[in-house]
Amino acid sequence: MIKRILQNRLSYLSVSFLLFLAALPLISIGTTNDWRLVSTAGMVALSIAAVIPPLQRLLFPPKPN
Repeated sequence: MIKRILQNRLSYLSVSFLLFLAALPLISIGTTNDWRLVSTAGMVALSIAAVIPPLQRLLFPPKPN
């Protein structure tokens, strides 16, 4: 399933974008209310979202024209 997502450009960019969208409120809510678990979940989502595009480029390099 992960391989299928990483091979489709729209899929991996959409997953990355949704993780970014979910991470920002989680981090904000977690730090405002001093909830470490929520803040940590936001940071994990942010980290995963940031790693997806470079990981895709390493595993499935673009085809030369």
